[in-house]
Amino acid sequence: MLNKLKAAFTGDQETRKKMLRYLLVGGLNTAFGYFATVGLYYALRPHLHIVVIGVIANVICITESFITYKLFVFNSRAAWLREYLRCYVVYGSSALIGIAGLWLLVNVLGIPFWLAQGLLMGVSVAISYAGHDRFTFKKVQRG
Repeated sequence: MLNKLKAAFTGDQETRKKMLRYLLVGGLNTAFGYFATVGLYYALRPHLHIVVIGVIANVICITESFITYKLFVFNSRAAWLREYLRCYVVYGSSALIGIAGLWLLVNVLGIPFWLAQGLLMGVSVAISYAGHDRFTFKKVQRG
């Protein structure tokens, strides 16, 4: 991952372009996720428990993110189902790190929640990029 970050600043033009696309598409995905989740909450709360709404929202948002990253960032032509399932591994790992990080920063170190969440969002972006680049959408070398 450090090599990717170094490449982003030292001249690997393709890596820079991919990282920029990742940040732009990720920003749009974040906005989509926020509004979709809020919309689902208000539409479904009279009928479903908030946890069920959260699960539905996560499936929709992860699916939307997967499609946009596959098509617009990583330009992958590999099997959809395989990469889709790998996408859940990356997002699940990132979520677990984020949850543990919140506990550590807020409960152990006493950092305000709003600051801890902001810091961890940056960590999450880096973890997700590396995970998608090296695992979800990894190009298989054929020889």
